[in-house]
Amino acid sequence: MNNMPELKIGVVAVSRDCFPESLSVNRRKALVDAYKAKYDAEDIYECPVCIVESEIHMVQALEDAGCTITELDEDTYNEFKDACMKLYEDYEADGTWSEGLYDKIQEIIAG
Repeated sequence: MNNMPELKIGVVAVSRDCFPESLSVNRRKALVDAYKAKYDAEDIYECPVCIVESEIHMVQALEDAGCTITELDEDTYNEFKDACMKLYEDYEADGTWSEGLYDKIQEIIAG
C-alpha cells in the first residue's frame, strides 16, 4: 500500500492592487507553459484565481483548488523550517545546488 500523497507544484498569481491584475496572470501562464514544455504537465497545478494582496483570497483560492491548509504553531513551524534547512545543506553538499544559492535567494527576497 502506498500512502504517500500526490504532490504537485502549485502556481498562484499574486498582484498588488496598484498594478493591473493581467500582468500577474500573464506571468503565471508563461511560467506554467515553460514548465509544461520541459517537464510533465501532470506535475503542475495552475490556480485560476489571481490573488490581490489578501491572505483571505489566497486561502480561498487554495481551498477552491482542493488544497488542505494547515496552520502551524511556532514550535511546529520551527521544526519544519529546521527540516527544510537540512535539504538545502544536502543539496549544496551533493552539488544539486551551487554553494551559497540559498543565501543568494534570501538576499533577493529581502530586497
